[in-house]
Amino acid sequence: MSLSKNLRSLLNEKNLTVAQLARQSGVPAKTIYHWLNGQQPRKVDHLFKICDVLAISLDELYGREAQKKTDTLPADLFAGVYEVFLRPASKKRG
Repeated sequence: MSLSKNLRSLLNEKNLTVAQLARQSGVPAKTIYHWLNGQQPRKVDHLFKICDVLAISLDELYGREAQKKTDTLPADLFAGVYEVFLRPASKKRG
């Protein structure tokens, strides 16, 4: 979903007008109207301010689904006690 469609949907969902969003975020209403008409944002700071007011992430503003964290270690990895031995590496490299 594009920024314009998603922003319009979020405004409807949160019962906000462009004027209210502009007032709460400090982003000019004219800028928000430009986004709703398909113009791409020029200042990332404006996007962050909009996200803060709407209580969403930048990914959500652009309609992307939140990425699942797959870089975490499985919980059962920490089950038990481990002992680690350090020894010098052999000089033999093949």
